[in-house]
Parts: sequence; C-alpha cells; structure tokens
Amino acid sequence: MSYTVSFYTLGCRVNQYESDAIAEALEREGFVVVPFGSRSDVAVVNTCTVTSESDRKSRQAVRKAARNFPDTKIVVIGCSSQIAPELFTPKEKIYHISGNTEKDKIAGFIKNLAADKEAITKAANSTRDISTAEYDELTITHARRARAYVKIEDGCENRCAYCIIPKARGPVRSKAEETVISEVKEIAKSCPEIILTGIETASYGRDRKEKGALEELLVKVSGIEGITRLTVGSLDPNILNEHFLETVSNIPSFLPHLHISMQSGCTSVLNRMRRKYNAEKALERIEKTREYIPDITFSADVIVGFPGETDEEFKKTVKFFKAARFMHLHIFPYSIRPGTEAAEMKDQVPENVKHERCRRLAEVQAEIKKEILEKYVETYKDGGAGVLFEQQQKGINIGHSRHYIEVRVADEKDLSNTVVDVKLTHTDGEICYGEIK
Repeated sequence: MSYTVSFYTLGCRVNQYESDAIAEALEREGFVVVPFGSRSDVAVVNTCTVTSESDRKSRQAVRKAARNFPDTKIVVIGCSSQIAPELFTPKEKIYHISGNTEKDKIAGFIKNLAADKEAITKAANSTRDISTAEYDELTITHARRARAYVKIEDGCENRCAYCIIPKARGPVRSKAEETVISEVKEIAKSCPEIILTGIETASYGRDRKEKGALEELLVKVSGIEGITRLTVGSLDPNILNEHFLETVSNIPSFLPHLHISMQSGCTSVLNRMRRKYNAEKALERIEKTREYIPDITFSADVIVGFPGETDEEFKKTVKFFKAARFMHLHIFPYSIRPGTEAAEMKDQVPENVKHERCRRLAEVQAEIKKEILEKYVETYKDGGAGVLFEQQQKGINIGHSRHYIEVRVADEKDLSNTVVDVKLTHTDGEICYGEIK
C-alpha cells in the first residue's frame, strides 16, 4: 500500500533542504508526496522561529491541517517546535513533535506512523537538547527545483542580540567533506547549479578547527562533472579575506554574486547587535571583492529600526549602502523576538518611524538597482547573459542570470531547468527582459 505525505516548510533554505531530504527518504519507502492542503496520510510542518510572526504562521499551518483533514496525522519539526513545543495545539491531532535533532530519523518514524505502528499522541518530550546534538545525516540525490541547495553546516555561535536561532539550531556542526562530495556527484547528474548553504555557512569546518575549509570544499565541488554554476548561501562579510577571494575568483563555475548578511550599515548599531564586524571593515571587504571579481553583484539583509537607532545612525546606514551599491536589499523593520537580548533593550523605535525609514532606504536602493540593471542590459544587449530558467508562466520563461538578476523571456517553449544564452533588451528597474540569442 502507498501512503501519502505532504510538507509545509517555513523559513530558510536549510529548512527547505531538510524537508526535501525527508521527502526523498520517504519516496524511497514508497510514499507519494502530495501538495500541502490536499488530503494526505501524514502532514509534516517544518517550522520557523526567526520572528514571532514565523511562530504564528507555523501554528496556523498546523491548525489548518488539523481542521481540514481530521484523519491526517500531523508531524511537527523544526525551529519553532525546538524552542517551544508546547505552542502546538490541538495536541490530540499531533502525533509527533520534535525540533532540529535527529531529523534523519523522522522518515523512519513517519513510515511506522502511517502504518499505525507507532501512534504517539503526546510527544512534546521528543524535542531533545540541541546543545549536544550531532550533525544529522540528511542528504539528497536530486534537486526538486532548477537549482540545488546542499546543506553543509548546521548551527550558529554568533549570539547576535536580535536572534533566537542559536537556541533553536545549537552549535556549529559541519557535514563531512566526503559526504558533501558524494552528495553533489549524484545531484550533478540532473542539476547544473549547486548552492552550498547552512545556518552560518561561513563557519563550515570551525567545529573541526579547519581554517579555509569552505574554500577547499568549493574547489573540490567545482571539479565535479556536470557542475557549471556554483555558489554559497548568505555570508558574514568577515569571510571575504584575501585567501577566500583568491580561491573563488579562480573557480570558473563560481557565480559572480554573493549574499551578505550585513544587517546594518552603521557601526554603532552593528555593535549593539553584537555583529563581529563594523561598517568600515565590511565596505573594505566589499571593495576588495570587486578587485578580485570586477563584475560581481551583491545582495544583503538589512534590519531597520533596531533598538536605539537614531536618525543620524540611520543616515549612516543609507550612506553605507549608497557607497556599497548592492544590487538588491531585503529590508526588514526590526521585530521584537521574545527571548533575545534586543527584546529587552530600551529605546525601542516606534513602528511608524521604522516603516518610514524602510521606505526611505527602499527608495534609495531602487535607484541604485535601476542604474545597475540599465548597465547590465547595455553589457549583454548582444547576448552572453547565461540564464538558468526555473519556470514558465503564461508563455513567459522566468530565470536568473549568473549575477542572480531575474530575467524574463517570452517564448512558447518551456525553458525550465535549462541554461540559455539570452540577449537583454530592456529593464523596468526590477527585472531584465530579453530574447533568445
């Protein structure tokens, strides 16, 4: 008998990777993965706790599954259930609650659960101590999307004032290099782009006291047959040192785009956040990166309105991003996360001020991005913009270039999961448009 399972995954790429790995393990056992929101024997909610809103959405997904499909057995895993398993109700509908430990064993549990061999109705105590957890052995053999995210690291030890994730993910643990290589070899048979990622990707190898481990891994992965595009997940700017930059700039498949976890462009705010760099050093590292990879583009996360942020400090952030010229910014108003140091800080910035600052920074960034994209169109107006297409919608193929710029091409042929040479025709300031060369 075939059983069905559905997944609802909130949060980061690591969570998505883990859901994919669990789904793949279940498919090997004969399960059929169906969309969340349709009837399934088991529904897995992989939760997120980065903000209070993430917790709310996680609980909402559980309630939706319980309400719409009374016969479905619900399994809750992930960061929110690691921090506070007691949040998830109604308990009589949840057959298993765990957090971020032993995720590699969840597929086996679900197999037994679907067959009614192990129907646990109160399993909050299945959430184990994350501080002593070992690295799980989750792996995938194929990508479910046009590009493959491969988890190489778990945990974070940065202890930033606004962040709850170290409590949910535990200390840094790195996947064995030989396991990563073996995993990527399988994925590369059907997917040309690999993104190595983790909770704190730049910390790869730190638990083993290995300096330069991420760079060495990138070199080895780049040599795997079939990999034509390679990059990494979000990075702390501190890793952009001479050794890292010299290494990646000599990898032909390394994509000229990096996502930087900046959070602010003001040193005094970064100090209160307890980030391990200042704005001046970060800008220096960004400029150094452009020396090694002249055409590189950057994106970043920015928190606006962190406790105590003054108008003058915000102006420094705006000045920083004008100088840094990032292609894209993910701008967030600071959100109080109970259980963090920042939630108890004085001088919380009023909501209206936070949103006004977000608007002002977004206006500045929109102008910068428009200028970058207009120059990009000029550079690739005769072709050369290799685009990995991810989907087709109503005759429009949508993908991203090597510089991670969204490109759309009208073509009746579905170009999904292929890399195509595109000549760019114009931009609306947010997206580039083109045609097949």
